Amino acid sequence: MRHSKRILWLKMITFCTIAIACFTLLILNQIPSVENQNIQLASYNVSRESQTSTIHHMQDGIHLAIVCTTQHFNQLAIASIKSIMFHHRKSYNLTFHIFTDTDGEKLISTFYSSITNACTKFRIYSIYKLLKMGKQFLRKHHITNEHYSGIYAFSKALIHDVLDHDIQHIILIDTDVIFVDDVYSIWKQFELFTRNKTALGLVPWYPALPTNYTYNTSAPDPFLTGVVLLDLNICRLIGFTQLLDKAIDIAYQQFGLRSLWSADQTALSLFATYFPEHFVTLPCFVNGHTFHYLTDGLRWKSGCNGEYPHNLHVVPSNELLNATTYFGHWYAVFNEMPIEWLSYCNQKKPQIVRRTKLSHKSRHVKSE
Repeated sequence: MRHSKRILWLKMITFCTIAIACFTLLILNQIPSVENQNIQLASYNVSRESQTSTIHHMQDGIHLAIVCTTQHFNQLAIASIKSIMFHHRKSYNLTFHIFTDTDGEKLISTFYSSITNACTKFRIYSIYKLLKMGKQFLRKHHITNEHYSGIYAFSKALIHDVLDHDIQHIILIDTDVIFVDDVYSIWKQFELFTRNKTALGLVPWYPALPTNYTYNTSAPDPFLTGVVLLDLNICRLIGFTQLLDKAIDIAYQQFGLRSLWSADQTALSLFATYFPEHFVTLPCFVNGHTFHYLTDGLRWKSGCNGEYPHNLHVVPSNELLNATTYFGHWYAVFNEMPIEWLSYCNQKKPQIVRRTKLSHKSRHVKSE
């Protein structure tokens, strides 16, 4: 009897031992799976965040804005656009938002009607409302604009107020900028923007701008505006124009600002100076201002850590029309470049859209 009970207890103990061992092994086998799942989930989240960031900046391609009027600047704008299209390498779409006068609209629409490039789109806007806004702004602050290219040069500072809400990021460029590299390298600088905070990105006049810089109405402006990066969503969120009003008022009252000798450059530099929380400094290769290369090239190259300029911001712009100069040769290359040399996507012709109204509800009308 005792022997039978002993055997029974041994069987029970053995069974419990085996059950516990199996259960333990099951738990141990499950732990790596959970860890792996967490690792995979973390990787997925990082990957997804990276993808979201890329989409956040790329949207449906790269958007560029140009403000131009009169035959001289309209023609310069065409050469600038051609230089961008020629260096277009990566697989993204280009959309040019061109603010121009009636003659410029005809010139640009006719010129690009023969382009077989489905990667490139043109949105053409009437410039007159933008110019009116610029005049009203100057009149409101009792200041004048003395820039040689006129009121349109200052009006660029207000372009965020007239672009459609479907555009989040945009590169604003002057007509006297010739690109010598893929514009994608400049578009990538939006990665420097702090999300939901940074509205404006500019290149400093010199690579090493003093940290204690104080605006005092004397030249040069602290920042350059030949190439401007704007997060339009943030501009709308923070009330960019209202902050620009405040910046101009401060300079008017404290430093006696009465004239914008460098148009939008003075205005946007003031914004960057007084509202640094909404501003980021861009690498100097983003705006290859010719003044630096011609007068102090060694210092500029040293300050840029050896980076070559990705464009040529030729000032004054008349230098582009002098065929005997270095910059004149660059302009001639792109001004005379055959359409066939520009990049294309082997699809349909580009879409040329005329903005009949400068409102967010304006109709899209394809030019015939």
